[in-house]
Amino acid sequence: MAYAIMRCKKLATLGCVAAALRHCYRERPTHNADPQRTPDNNHLAAGSTDQAMGQLRALLPERRRKDAVLAVEYMFGASPEWWREATQEQQEKFLLWARNWLEEKYGADRVIVATIHRDEISPHMSAFVVPLTQDGRLSAKEFVGNRQQLTADQTTFAARMGPLGLKRGLEGSKARHTSIRTYYARVEAAKRHKAVLEPPEPSIADRLNARAYGQKVAQNFSDALRPRLAELEAKEQALSDAREMASQARAALRQQALRLAPVLDALSGLDQVDQEQVLRLVSETSQALKAQRRERQAQRSRDKGRGWSP
Repeated sequence: MAYAIMRCKKLATLGCVAAALRHCYRERPTHNADPQRTPDNNHLAAGSTDQAMGQLRALLPERRRKDAVLAVEYMFGASPEWWREATQEQQEKFLLWARNWLEEKYGADRVIVATIHRDEISPHMSAFVVPLTQDGRLSAKEFVGNRQQLTADQTTFAARMGPLGLKRGLEGSKARHTSIRTYYARVEAAKRHKAVLEPPEPSIADRLNARAYGQKVAQNFSDALRPRLAELEAKEQALSDAREMASQARAALRQQALRLAPVLDALSGLDQVDQEQVLRLVSETSQALKAQRRERQAQRSRDKGRGWSP
């Protein structure tokens, strides 16, 4: 059974929006995308991060809450088997109907990005919308404010895709999502690591002593599997070490992100030329401060040589 897939994510700062857009437009390394197929992607609205950010800033009201959600990112997809079996016409209808569903919910002028990604395992549409109400207020709460509203959206989206043979997932299911990429990676790993174990051909003596032959088979299997088990144990230990290092790295990155958030937020609101000017000024200021620090250290050394206390 093939399912219609719809997910959304709230983006509350200009920095978060810009980062998500750069991923969408492949303007930064994207590990789950095939660079050779990236030219096949189709941008139906803004064609770059700069264009999309310009449209976003034009739509944002001057007066808004500091913690307001600035944009909502959507992903529309379907089960991998549906894409394999669907005709070209069905695939085009899916992508068109997904965009129509979003425009009906928010308004066509609020959809600043609608990109069809064909460079991953299964095609899907990524879209960004500005959650503006009819009276011009920025309010994601009115569109995706709670779980009941999201559940209703998933139901109406699946109903729109019903004529294409797609259904809604089980409502209220607690099943955890496994990404398409992860699923196929697991399948390929299982194929590569499948053990091939053949019992030895029994001799005449083995046929006369079935118990001894059984022990010989068990020993052969044990010998064959021992290197693999040792390899798995080594990988398990390496994975444990990597998890610990990753945990420490995440903690450090969270602290760094908190310190850099105001700077990144401010930079994301500027165009590329202004960003380069700000970064150049920061670099020059940093160099000047380092020079002053070196001069103070040299002065303290000179004063100490003359018997002065710093």
